Amino acid sequence: MSELQLIVEKLNKEPFNHNFTLVAFDEKSNFELLQILNEVFAAMDSRHNVDLRDELDEQRTYRYMELLQLLKYQLPPDLDGFRDGLSHGERYVVYPILYWALKSFPVHKKRAYLGRFLAPLQVPQEFLGNDGLNSMHEHYKQLQNEFKAAHKQVEQLRTSKIRPGELRKEITQLEEESHQLSEKIAHLKKKTANESGFKDILEATSALRKEQEEQAKLAERKRDQMMGLNMAQKRSRDYDQRLGEMRQSITTNMQPDQLFDQLQNQVDRHRDILINKFPAEFRLQQEKLQHLDAALSEPAKTEADIADMEDEIQNLKNSIQHFSDQLNETQKAAGDDKLAIFRQHANIQTKKLNDKIDELTKVKQEKQSLQRQLEDQEAKMAEVSGPKFMKHNEFKQFTNTLRIKTNQYKKMKAELAEITAESVVLHRTEQVLRSRDSDLDGLLKDIEASKGVVGYMDTEGKLNEISERNAQVNAFKGETLEEISRIVTDINQTLKERKNQLAPQIKDLRAVRQRYQEMEQTYLEKKAQYDNTAVGLETERIKLEQECTAFQDDCLREESQYHQLHALLQIESARLDKVTQEEEFDKGNGKLHRDFRTFQELYKNKVIQQESLTKELRKQQKTLKTNLGDYVIQRNMFDQLLKLLQCKVKLTTNEQGSAKQDLYSTAADIAQFDVGGANVMTIDA
Repeated sequence: MSELQLIVEKLNKEPFNHNFTLVAFDEKSNFELLQILNEVFAAMDSRHNVDLRDELDEQRTYRYMELLQLLKYQLPPDLDGFRDGLSHGERYVVYPILYWALKSFPVHKKRAYLGRFLAPLQVPQEFLGNDGLNSMHEHYKQLQNEFKAAHKQVEQLRTSKIRPGELRKEITQLEEESHQLSEKIAHLKKKTANESGFKDILEATSALRKEQEEQAKLAERKRDQMMGLNMAQKRSRDYDQRLGEMRQSITTNMQPDQLFDQLQNQVDRHRDILINKFPAEFRLQQEKLQHLDAALSEPAKTEADIADMEDEIQNLKNSIQHFSDQLNETQKAAGDDKLAIFRQHANIQTKKLNDKIDELTKVKQEKQSLQRQLEDQEAKMAEVSGPKFMKHNEFKQFTNTLRIKTNQYKKMKAELAEITAESVVLHRTEQVLRSRDSDLDGLLKDIEASKGVVGYMDTEGKLNEISERNAQVNAFKGETLEEISRIVTDINQTLKERKNQLAPQIKDLRAVRQRYQEMEQTYLEKKAQYDNTAVGLETERIKLEQECTAFQDDCLREESQYHQLHALLQIESARLDKVTQEEEFDKGNGKLHRDFRTFQELYKNKVIQQESLTKELRKQQKTLKTNLGDYVIQRNMFDQLLKLLQCKVKLTTNEQGSAKQDLYSTAADIAQFDVGGANVMTIDA
């Protein structure tokens, strides 16, 4: 799949839902490509959901570069050219970014989300000398670590298969157990609070419990190691047995047909087990699993529910026993003992049923042992012929292949025997010839010298070798040329087929382009007409809005002036009514109040009252200022007298008899009263 095709395919899917084609996408302008790139980045990180028309090119480029660095995009060496191309939306820059971002979109989206919180904060080293900044930076790192742990936990919960119902049930059960344990602990603490030596016993039991836990851990570890040892010993025995079988098969020289028959028998036996026995066991296990799921889906039983069920079971048992006793008594009274026969028959059937159950148990045990043997045989089969069983067609093909190879083996073995016999004869002939003339090479050289062609044999050998190499090179060249010719022919044929396939589409494309140009011309004309009309209407609308705003301001101003004048008119009307009433009161037509005839008399009376009150207050003020010193001295004297009497009362409290009672009565006659803010003391004789 090409780069452009993958981009278009991804953009046509969720969450973008475009309807692009390769041609339409390739005809996009640079600004439209930047909008598409910004849409992809906004789907990764919502902070990039901005309007490109309201953003400067430098800001947009800086934002894109920051996100690409955060997502570990492989930037080219020429950063200036890359930044300039990204700023102008060049295809050679935008296409690789879109391909890289859309190819692994979920991974990049997750990395962008994590980058918002896990991006390292670059703080200059000289600023970290400040204690406040250093502590804040450490706290920032700690929060990042907590976020990592929480995110990992969330991912594990998302990938886990725990259902919410099970979680709620488990939480409810744990809460109940926690509540019960808390009550039990509180009860035990209350019970053992006053016991002596309980603290020592508690420490001893705690130490014992820790040792028991350690012992349990060691026992579990020992059990695991023993299980591992048993498994290792079992594997060792299996390997020894397999090694013995392989050695036995090697020593017995088993023929391929015999090996094939043995494997065929094992496959038939395994197929019978797989077809007949495994489905029944699988159904039983599935029914058991469904029963367990149904039991787990039920609400958890508390101890109270269990106790109620046990009580109900006991009541039912008692009822059954009671009815059985009544039935026996009734039968004895009536002399009818027919049920004895049925009881005997039921006992016989019960005995047979128990025998059958025992037989079934034995059969199940035999089945398990056979199953273990089957697993061992399957393991051996997997080592010989692979981990999977062959199908019928594959097995038939394997049989034919094995038969062909067996025939080839026999033919080649016969040819090898013939070649071996011939090589023995040739070797014997060579030995005979060498025995006749030990220096054969010297003889050939003497013959060449006598004929005047010294080195003829060597030259002939070299020429033969060169001719053989030349023939090999020519053959290789011929094969290469044929291969190239075939490839060229295939390419030409493919091109012709592609051209034939694309010819109708190209023809349709030309017609569509012609129609598109016509529609575009019509669209431009209509758009120009629309723009002119829209401009005129917009100008007229603005003018009307301005006039309407001016009229509205005038209306508001006139309305405000109207309300102001109306309020003044009401005030003046009230005043005029008051003056009219005053004139009527002066003429004797009615009066304002029973004590005052007019408003003038009322106001004069209030003025006189205020003046008299002012004079009285001034007199009181003057009296207080004049007698202030005497009043203070008198109050101090009374305070001192009160303290003296209180001291005398305290001194006489230790005396005995009637004098004490008299003093108490005297003290009881002393009282204080708060009169007008002053303490007034009285002594009753």
